[in-house]
Amino acid sequence: MDMSASALTGALRVGLQVVVARKRPVLEIYQTLNNTFGPPFDIDMKDRTGTKTLRTDQHRFQDIFIDLTLINIGSIRAENVTFKLSGDFKRGEPRDAFPELFNSNVRQIAPGQPLYLMRIDDHDLNVYSPDPEGSTTAFRASGIKTTVLTIAVEYDGPASFFNWLISRHRKWRGLKQYSMQFTFDPMTVLGDLPPAKYA
Repeated sequence: MDMSASALTGALRVGLQVVVARKRPVLEIYQTLNNTFGPPFDIDMKDRTGTKTLRTDQHRFQDIFIDLTLINIGSIRAENVTFKLSGDFKRGEPRDAFPELFNSNVRQIAPGQPLYLMRIDDHDLNVYSPDPEGSTTAFRASGIKTTVLTIAVEYDGPASFFNWLISRHRKWRGLKQYSMQFTFDPMTVLGDLPPAKYA
């Protein structure tokens, strides 16, 4: 049976309202693939002697990267948010170390509040091998990484008697009230780039 676009849109709206109406924090991590071009600048093309300008070309730098952002899509704030990282995915230098945010306790995230987590550049997705020409310093991209990064997020709801009542068993075991996991896999960003944005 075919479902009309309006019926599908209505169902999605109802689903979103159900999530928002839940009296609890709901944290989700979203990944966004960005394709941006910087402002144009001129490059003077000179002759072999480097003294005479033959022509002037205009150029823009292209920047392709992935943003990871945590958002509270629930109706009340999340408290005492902590992170645990696992997996073998690593970024390249100079961002090889993960942000200090992952080692901290975020005291609260309000409903609808985004929290920027990290950036992954396009070159972080590649596996590099020595240049086949025999150079010991040159490397070429030889494929896409198959390793993944998993971010486990644990958090509590606001302090109240009701929250204490429903979460006391988890707290007695040293656990937070809620938890979620997000896995970044480089294979999920393969394919066409989104429309470009120009500065």
